[in-house]
Amino acid sequence: MDPTSAAEARERVAKWIEETRQIFGLLPELIAGDHHAGAAAQKEVDKLHKDIEDLKRENHLLRLEKDEIAQAMGQIAAKLGITPRRSPFERSGPADQPRQPDHARPPESPRVAEQPKAADPAKP
Repeated sequence: MDPTSAAEARERVAKWIEETRQIFGLLPELIAGDHHAGAAAQKEVDKLHKDIEDLKRENHLLRLEKDEIAQAMGQIAAKLGITPRRSPFERSGPADQPRQPDHARPPESPRVAEQPKAADPAKP
């Protein structure tokens, strides 16, 4: 290696070292920002987990309440002598079928299509 290329190589290495020092100087700031963002995200995750647990507990209580109401409605229905349906949309027998009107209209006869009028020869 001649002295000129050796000097250029030393200069490049010195430049790389200086750039590396600058980059290493920036790393703590970047890492601190990421650490703060990570801590905020973890806090949000913990809050959401707590919300999930609260909602699960509320859902369980509401299901218990619904079951109690269904049982009470079943007892009332039994005293009245009717069988309760599990769904208001449930259909069980012919009594639940919609009635046909007594005076249903007879089907209309198909109409004969009108023939197109012949073109007037006097008009162009």
